[in-house]
Amino acid sequence: MKSKIKVYFLGMFFLISGVSCHERGPDPSLFRFFDQKGFVENIGKNLIIPSYKDLTEKNMALDTALTRLVEQPGKNNLLVARQSLKDAWLSWQYCLPFEFGPSELRGLKADLNSFPANTTQIEANLKSTSIDLNLPENSHAKGFATLDYLLNNKSITDEKLLATIEKKTALNGYMLGVADQISLSSNLVYRSWDPAIGGVYYVFFTDDDALGVKEGSSVSDLVNGLAKSLELAVTKAKVGIPIGDYSGGLAAPEATEGHYGGYSLELLKASIEAYQLIFTGTSRSGVDGLGFDEYLNIKGARLSGTDQQLSEALASGMDSVLTTLQLMTDPLSDQIVNNLPAVQELNNQLKALSYLLKEEMAPALRVEITY
Repeated sequence: MKSKIKVYFLGMFFLISGVSCHERGPDPSLFRFFDQKGFVENIGKNLIIPSYKDLTEKNMALDTALTRLVEQPGKNNLLVARQSLKDAWLSWQYCLPFEFGPSELRGLKADLNSFPANTTQIEANLKSTSIDLNLPENSHAKGFATLDYLLNNKSITDEKLLATIEKKTALNGYMLGVADQISLSSNLVYRSWDPAIGGVYYVFFTDDDALGVKEGSSVSDLVNGLAKSLELAVTKAKVGIPIGDYSGGLAAPEATEGHYGGYSLELLKASIEAYQLIFTGTSRSGVDGLGFDEYLNIKGARLSGTDQQLSEALASGMDSVLTTLQLMTDPLSDQIVNNLPAVQELNNQLKALSYLLKEEMAPALRVEITY
């Protein structure tokens, strides 16, 4: 099974590595207590594949909207392009926890959501006759953040932006190139997952050989994906760095995600809602299935030093973050300047939630954190 999949990815566009380098297989003790196969099938079928499908569709719509804007510059087309960018960015939040397998090998996160934007490099690219988005210097001059800067920069009026587009400057090709890379990358990852369109990774992900909890198993990939994305891509990148948590207290409000569009908190809220769905095994359309909450309960997992169910502690942590977010208004950059204590409390809540995933849930499920 594994060798066939490896050959498949070699023949397509990337090589599966890592997951086939470790002994994997079902832990018989798990089957007496929890339907692990049903669990990974639910996560794959009802959460991962639909999330990548939605992302691909939203990114294609973004590509189409930008093409229309370039061909027919106008206020309405500009508004549609901006909304399409926001829709695609929100959709990405539901794929963020799944940075393993095809997503990791493709470098999807790097292509779509490296922020903050390197505005110096972006401006240099606008003066260039040739732009290679795969060069290291363009690591933060592509993806959603770059389109955010190009479309939503408040220092440039809509009239000036439209006039620049109408002149057929380098801006046009740059925007279309970025959008094309975003669309292509997400489409390749989605196509490698969905068996309905020839993808095989779902079969690999749910195969008996992928069960168990050893490194490279599906459960290990899921737990590590959740913990890594929450700690680094959400807590640190979305909040910690902007409030100066990693720079001696020197705040950087301009480093927030979605900074120019002014919807950082909306993006953050969507990402936490994504964790809730994965944790409970519930699809965005409301299909309820096996989740980590049932897994932890059947394992009898308790919060260290207490009698509280670990699943309840995790659910409460997510609810607390969302409650705090409900009391704040976008943009996050303004909150950092004018309401820093509230943002610091949000940061502490995210850190606590990250701790529960990494230091409590992972050990309870006997999963080793490998990132």
